[in-house]
Amino acid sequence: MDKHDIAAYLEHIGATLPAVGHGWRKMRCPFHGDKHASAAINYDENRFKCFGCEVKGDVYDLIIYRQGGSYNEALKFAENLSLPGSRGIRKASSFSRRVSFNPTSLGRRGKEISSRDSYRDWE
Repeated sequence: MDKHDIAAYLEHIGATLPAVGHGWRKMRCPFHGDKHASAAINYDENRFKCFGCEVKGDVYDLIIYRQGGSYNEALKFAENLSLPGSRGIRKASSFSRRVSFNPTSLGRRGKEISSRDSYRDWE
């Protein structure tokens, strides 16, 4: 079973998300008044952690924290938000929207790397 996307749920509750990338990305916590970034989201692992209020976990943990209830109720809540025609949270898919692979942009500062480049050119 694929989990629902934690980023979509955080957007749903009004959080401002950091740029998509690998690893933990700093952000302001939507669960308490945050003046500085005390939370982080990991898009790869679909996880959230706040070092201020100590809320952490996957999308279902966050739903339980905010809405209350059990795991099954959180799952139903996420499914209801994901109904067709609603702008709710969607299922997370592995790298479908997170990582764009463009072979022409591989290289430092956008410099294209081709097979004709040799190590001598870099010295």
